[in-house]
Amino acid sequence: MSKTIHRGGARRVLKKTFAVLFSFALLAFNNTAAMRGLRSLPEAVFAETETELYEKLGGLPVGELTVSAVSSGDESLGGRRVALSLPFGVTLREIPAFVGGRPRLVPGGEAVGVSIYTDGVLVVGLSDFVNAEGERTSPASRAGLRPGDVILLVDGEGISSSEELSRKLSRAGNTVRLTIERGGRRSTVTAETERDPSGEARLGAWVRDSTVGVGTLSFFERGTGLMAALGHAAADADTGSLLKVRDGRLVIAGIIGVTKGRQGAPGELHGTFGSASRELGSIDANTELGIFGRLTEEAMELLSAEELETAFPDEVHTGEAELICAASGRAEIYECRILKTERQSEPAQKGLIIEVTDERLLELTGGVVQGMSGSPIIQDGRLVGAVTHVFVNDPTKGCGAYAYWMYRQITEAG
Repeated sequence: MSKTIHRGGARRVLKKTFAVLFSFALLAFNNTAAMRGLRSLPEAVFAETETELYEKLGGLPVGELTVSAVSSGDESLGGRRVALSLPFGVTLREIPAFVGGRPRLVPGGEAVGVSIYTDGVLVVGLSDFVNAEGERTSPASRAGLRPGDVILLVDGEGISSSEELSRKLSRAGNTVRLTIERGGRRSTVTAETERDPSGEARLGAWVRDSTVGVGTLSFFERGTGLMAALGHAAADADTGSLLKVRDGRLVIAGIIGVTKGRQGAPGELHGTFGSASRELGSIDANTELGIFGRLTEEAMELLSAEELETAFPDEVHTGEAELICAASGRAEIYECRILKTERQSEPAQKGLIIEVTDERLLELTGGVVQGMSGSPIIQDGRLVGAVTHVFVNDPTKGCGAYAYWMYRQITEAG
């Protein structure tokens, strides 16, 4: 019995000793130059050529780790990766690698009018109404519709306007099948329409099929006409839903006034445009990083300016920069400062934080205001990003998206 206890105690001591030694070994390994370098690696590696990629890989602070570039077979955005492994083949980390020439783009800064016509109709609210029997009812609510849903089909037929929805409801029977999109997913719901005292078939849903607004042109590519504006998604004012574009147009807008921003109350550029405004081009896509489309040949000649190289995200740094916007009524260059850059390995908003430092712009707008979204940001002679949002509690500051990611999304969408 005493021997069993002795052996059990020895095993426990051995386990504790092993655990202590393993902890010390792990701590020592985590503090090696290689592991410290691994923790300080960028979120992604960017290079113009294969040669430059391998030069950058050779300069990574990873000590004795083995570094190699591998492909997944999918050469789209993020399809290529850099593997970092121990000498005996255990991979510790993979990071995306983006290889390709820097796009040369023409920065914008002009105020533009945006008209977007949606694919289907957007439900912006639900309501009840008095039917032909004098009862209050809401077929849309009973069917489970919600604000933000997009009605794409009625009984299998596409719709593109609120008027078309009304016509199809009137021609349908008492029951209709609605194909909707919610959160990027399609589904079909059944709704029982009811008629109001005038005999019109109704669902009890407020819908919208278009939207308009004023923003700023970010950049375009001479030759292809590919363009980007806003730097963020065009969203419905009532639901916040990203609008799915059927088609749209971009025109020159005029700035007729400015509401100066102050703490807690974002300012705004007040713009105007109409059917007589000079058309610039089409709007083909609406994404989290802005609206994309193509400019006409005439628009590119009208907006002709010097092309700039686009900076890779890992080249953008804190310090002095410039932004271009039309707060004064025409596109002008103003001083700003980049306060922070986010390490990103995929397209995302809020890659930069900027501060307006130009006294002229501060006097005019108080800093970043609504309508400046899309204003291009220049640093070291390169296009680095576009303004996206204002800090509500400090209008001198705002966020920006990397121009490189915006261009990648343009080329994928176009």
